[in-house]
Amino acid sequence: MSNYHILVVEDSLTQAVKLEYFLFGKGFRVSLASDGEKALRILGDKKIDLVISDVVMPGMDGYELCEKIRSNREHKTVPVILLTSLSDPGDIVRGLKSGATNFVTKPYDEAFLFSRIESVIKQSSFDSDSGIMQEVDFEFHGEKHSLKADFGQVFHLLLATYENTLLQSRQLDVANQKLIAREEQLSSVLASMSAKIAVLDTDEKLIVANDSWRDLFAPGRSEAEIEGLDFREAVTSSGCLVNELDILFEGVGAVVSGNTERFSLEFAIEGKGNGESFWHMLEVTPMRGRSGGAVASFIDITARKEMERELIKTRDAAEEASRFKSRFLASMSHEIRTPLNGIVGMTDLTLWSDLTELQAENLEIVRLSANQLLTLINDILDLSKVEARMLTLEMKEFRLHDSLRGIVKSMEPQAFGRGLILNIDIDEEVPEIVCGDEARLKQILYNLVGNSVKFTEQGGVFVQVSALDGTADKENVTLQISVRDTGIGIPDDKQALIFESFRQADDSTTRKFGGSGLGLAISRELVEMMGGFITVRSSEGYGSVFTFDVVLKRGDPANITLDNSDEGGKTSDNLRKSYRILVVEDNPINVRVASSLLKKMGHSVYVASNGLDAVRRLSVMNVDLVLMDLEMPEMDGFEAAKHIRSGESGELKKNIPIIAMSAHAMAGVRERCEQVGMDNYIAKPVQFSDLKEVIFQTVNVNSFPAQAQSDDHVSSVLDSDKAVKMYHGDEDLYHELCDMFIIEAPQDIKKISEAFTQNDFEIVKRIAHTLKSSCAAICATRAYEVAVQLEKAVLGKDSEAVYNLMEQISAEIEKVRAELRD
Repeated sequence: MSNYHILVVEDSLTQAVKLEYFLFGKGFRVSLASDGEKALRILGDKKIDLVISDVVMPGMDGYELCEKIRSNREHKTVPVILLTSLSDPGDIVRGLKSGATNFVTKPYDEAFLFSRIESVIKQSSFDSDSGIMQEVDFEFHGEKHSLKADFGQVFHLLLATYENTLLQSRQLDVANQKLIAREEQLSSVLASMSAKIAVLDTDEKLIVANDSWRDLFAPGRSEAEIEGLDFREAVTSSGCLVNELDILFEGVGAVVSGNTERFSLEFAIEGKGNGESFWHMLEVTPMRGRSGGAVASFIDITARKEMERELIKTRDAAEEASRFKSRFLASMSHEIRTPLNGIVGMTDLTLWSDLTELQAENLEIVRLSANQLLTLINDILDLSKVEARMLTLEMKEFRLHDSLRGIVKSMEPQAFGRGLILNIDIDEEVPEIVCGDEARLKQILYNLVGNSVKFTEQGGVFVQVSALDGTADKENVTLQISVRDTGIGIPDDKQALIFESFRQADDSTTRKFGGSGLGLAISRELVEMMGGFITVRSSEGYGSVFTFDVVLKRGDPANITLDNSDEGGKTSDNLRKSYRILVVEDNPINVRVASSLLKKMGHSVYVASNGLDAVRRLSVMNVDLVLMDLEMPEMDGFEAAKHIRSGESGELKKNIPIIAMSAHAMAGVRERCEQVGMDNYIAKPVQFSDLKEVIFQTVNVNSFPAQAQSDDHVSSVLDSDKAVKMYHGDEDLYHELCDMFIIEAPQDIKKISEAFTQNDFEIVKRIAHTLKSSCAAICATRAYEVAVQLEKAVLGKDSEAVYNLMEQISAEIEKVRAELRD
């Protein structure tokens, strides 16, 4: 058929090229026209044997093109095949009227199209002059038509229409079989899914639902019986859901109406007959396409909820264990430091006496061992406070350069004794005055420099301090401190371990160099609390570089007290001056230590056995300073300070300097001392140099904190008298428990509310018991009574009473927390 030339008229370039490629493959010559006007011009220029034209085109459509071809004498005999969808019955009539030779429906089958082309070409060329023209009036699809056409044309056109119809029918049969197979597959998929799935139309009527959905919400009904069933009616009548119906229906309706893209809800379904609850999660998503609707999936999450409950129980148990650990450490820190204070103090005093060389050497070992024990105790307490999130950072302005240089200077004897160089270099951009926690920053640097000195046998340790952001940030400064040594180094596979608690590079290091392995772990936690991070670079045998960044605020020099050296002769006078000091302490060993140290400094010492005795003695004697223990019977140091500041020892004694002295190392002690009007603080065990320095600092200050106001109000929420008796005057321990109550009680209230909502009375009972114990521990009498009633109601499974008492205990606990904060 290479002699035949076909003109393809198609406005879609993709369709035109596709048809051109097909016809070329069959041996035809092909010309393309994108519209009717171009097609007529090509017909005038070339000999065309067949026109294949799309019907729907911009401008001149296929019917109009066919009419113009038939009205042109030169090419009116050229056969025309129209490509149409035949979606409108009028297409057949228009095709007859326009003079089309044949129809092929779109989308066309290539084999069928080729057969139509062959059939048309084999026919003799259409000639209106030789054909038998007849005029026929007929009615089609409710409309009357008049047609004048050749009988042969009409016959072939109707035959083509019939063939197209048969082809479409066969295609529909195939599509229908595929559709049935697909429906069967989808039904099988729905039936095999563990989730309970329902498909809804736009009116929230059921289209289809799988077996598990029907078993729960429409038992006994077949798939055909639930079609068209109202979703809300089915769920409501099942009786499985009671409390969450309104929320569920509102969410489903929002998705079906298109107001939201997704809705999910977790809820419990009561098991039928056995009373057991099953947890489900409803997920509703819209169906894509013009039909609309939504898919509602009910997924069984009972196993997940059981796991969550187990995790909550495990978490609560771990938190409870952490509470006990914190309470134990709060108590033991006081018990350990009290005898340690006697050991350190009496060792120092004995070392100042006339001793033989061997005696002095032995006592130095005792002092060194005591200091190592004190360091270990401090590290364990610090780590415990960090883990319990009870460690807080102070925000005070201090001289950064002096502080850092002081740390390095204090370690020079240790470094020089090992034949090492110890040096610090501070860049010019580093501000002189900053605001932050000076003590914790010094602790980090002390740990790093101490480690470097300990693990370096030759060479030196070098500290570099710089400001990462220079002077650009007017409010904050990011400080970077690097500690470089020429020590033994750390293997690559051990570098991550050294920041873990109780870990060192290897066991041999522990044996050779000693140490608990806590210093770097605490340093890492402190650095992160200061908004930075710590890293290490090391090469085994060549040394290590520890680098950490911290963020501090820039300070105001005007807020820094003048250096002691600026006060000239006054400093020297204060150092030489002898003071009359009242030591308030109930422990005989500590009295002996403090008195001996003070007398060694040249001071006169007077003793009071507790806070009540101190208030009375101070009213009838003249002293320059009070050294006040905090944990004492009858009246502790905090109460004594309040009474003194309120003037109970006389108006002239209201502003007397008071130094707190405590073996308690837990969080918040310093802050409480400040709140009751104490001027300074020293931790036990007291050492000579530290005590001498704190006395000098205290008496050298010209202004004292604002005095505390007396408060005669007796709280009806807390029984403080009972607490004093219960803890034998150890008010610091009591306040530690109160601080823990402030943090933990709201968490317990939240947990008990969640457990009650989930009908988990086992957890409700356990938390109610915990609340009862916590309230009893801090002597919160009214809250304790409500907690007792709550526990009884839980045991009696009285849900209404539990609900009411939960509201009461929540209100009482808020009163207790407000009282404690005040």
